[in-house]
Amino acid sequence: MTPTLRLRARWAVLSKSPGDSSDYRVLRCSDGPSAVPWFERVIRATLFGTPPPWSTAGRPGEVLPWVSFGVCGAAGEDTASRWITVSVTDWNSFAEATWDSSGRRSATTRCFLLPYEELARHGLGLVSLWNAVRPVPLPTEADEEQASAPVLLTAQADHIERTTRLVEKAGFGWTAATAAVALEAPVALRAPDDRFALDRIGVIDAVVSLLSYGYRATLTAATWAPDATEDMPWICYTKASSPRRRVVDEGIPPEPLSPTARTHLARLRLLQQELGTDGMLRALALRTAPAPFPCDDGPRDRPGRRADTHGEV
Repeated sequence: MTPTLRLRARWAVLSKSPGDSSDYRVLRCSDGPSAVPWFERVIRATLFGTPPPWSTAGRPGEVLPWVSFGVCGAAGEDTASRWITVSVTDWNSFAEATWDSSGRRSATTRCFLLPYEELARHGLGLVSLWNAVRPVPLPTEADEEQASAPVLLTAQADHIERTTRLVEKAGFGWTAATAAVALEAPVALRAPDDRFALDRIGVIDAVVSLLSYGYRATLTAATWAPDATEDMPWICYTKASSPRRRVVDEGIPPEPLSPTARTHLARLRLLQQELGTDGMLRALALRTAPAPFPCDDGPRDRPGRRADTHGEV
C-alpha cells in the first residue's frame, strides 16, 4: 500500500471580487494581510499568461485549468527555507462564479507552498503534488478561524513503479533525451494531439524524474504557458518560441548538443541497462541537493521569474 503523508501548506488565492474593475490580486492568504504583497509576487512568478474569456473555445490543455510549478525562498544550498509552489488557475463552479465590472467571468488561482526538504525526503513527484492540491478548497473570507492558517494536504509518496509507468508511457528514449536537453536549454513541449492538464503533468513528471531530484528545487514548469519568456517556465507546453528555447515534439527524441547534456543521456542509458528503469529512478531520487538549470541566477522578483524570499520564511 502506498504510504500516505500529511503536509502543511501555506497558500494564497488570487482572483477578483464581484464587480471588481481592477486587476487580479491576492484576496487572502495563510500568513495574514501583511504577507499579501509577498504572495502576490510568488503567484505572479509562476503565471505565464492571462486566462482567456470563459466563453472562448480552445484545445484541451490550452483552456483552463492551467497548472504550474515553481520555487521561492532561499537560493543556494539552503533547503530549509526553500518552498515549492503549485498554482492552479481555473474557473469557479457556477454556484461560486463571479464577474468583474466589464461582465467578464473571473478566474481564480489557488497557490500552495510546500517545503522542498519534506517533499525531497519522501520523493514526491509532480503528479503526487497535483493529486494532493486538486481536491483542496481554500478558506473563504467567511472562514475566520482558517483564513490565516496553513491547510493540511494528503499526499501519497511516489511508488517507483508508478513513475516507471510514466516514463515507459512517454518512451524511455524520448524521455531521456528530453531530460538531457533540459540541462542545456529551456524546453517547449509540443503534443501531437490534445492533452488535458493531468496528462501534461504526467509527461513533465516523467522528464523531470530522469534528472537528479535536486533539480525540482529550481524547476519551473507549466501545463500551458501562452506567454512563456525566453527561459520561464523552464519546461512547459507552449506555442511561444525564442532563439534559446528548444522545441521538443512528443515521440521524437531531441538531439542533445552540449557535452553536459550528451554525458547525462549516456549516463541514463547506462544506468537503465545496469539497474533497469526502476533502479535508475531510485538512484536519481536519492540525489536531493538543489541543482540549478543553466543560467539559473537565483530568485528574481518579477512576473515569470522565481519570487524573492520573505522575512518569515
